[in-house]
This record gives sequence, C-alpha cells and structure tokens, in this order.
Amino acid sequence: MTQSRPVLSSHRASQVGEVLAAVVRLSRSLANPRSTPFGSTVLTRTQLDVLFVLAHAPDSVTPGKLAALLQVTPGAVTQLVDQLREHDLVEQFASDQDGRVRLLRLTSSARSQVEAFEGVAIQRSAPWFDTLTDDALTNLAGLLAQVKGGS
Repeated sequence: MTQSRPVLSSHRASQVGEVLAAVVRLSRSLANPRSTPFGSTVLTRTQLDVLFVLAHAPDSVTPGKLAALLQVTPGAVTQLVDQLREHDLVEQFASDQDGRVRLLRLTSSARSQVEAFEGVAIQRSAPWFDTLTDDALTNLAGLLAQVKGGS
C-alpha cells in the first residue's frame, strides 16, 4: 500500500521555500570561512559530513546506516571511509554481537578535533539566533529534527 503525500498548497510551498532559503543561508555561512579543522588534511564536504554524523551518533554506525543518512551509495561510503581511515580519522571494527557486522566510529583524536571545530562554529553562529528565546531555539531544534530527508 502506497502512502499518498498531502496536497501541497501554495501557502505550504511558500513556507517550505522560506525554510529552504534560510537553511541555504545558514549553510553558506557555516561553509565560510573555509577552514581545515584537521591540520593540513583537506577534506571534502562529504567527508566532513561523515565525521559529523559519526560525532553525533549515540553509538557506532554501520556503513549501510551511514549511506542512508548521507543519501549516498554503500560504495561511496566505502570510498569515503577508506580515505578517512588513511588519515586516522575513522576506525572500522567488528561488532561484538556479530563479527560479520562492521561498525564505524571516530578515532579519539578525530573526536576531539571535531568537537573543537564544532565549538568554534557554534560560537561563530550563535549571534544568528540572538532573536530567539531559549524555548524558541529548543522548539526550532526539535522541528528540524523531525524533518525527513530524501523521497
């Protein structure tokens, strides 16, 4: 049984457009100034995405789950992880419950570098949210967490 999508009214379409415009503005601001949080190691945007997904995951992540979260193919995840492992930023290991299952996590040095980079980004970005109360910011974070990506 196929789930039907709700009809997209012009008002809702306009609101979605406003949200997307705000997300793009915030994304561009985060991307500038370009910095290399990992010393001389220059990473692609997707490699940084992998690191931040792993940093915020409550547990180690399977390559399949990472592929789904990033909306890339499992083959792309394999390439990304191999490159990050070469730089000692990500480690892959067998699950304790099932040795056939591979799990990914940040190395301890990568975790501290991601935390430092994110701390600077938060400090730089905090003024964007000055007009929001703490409750409104909590509400915004909750609403954004509910947004589903993909199809």
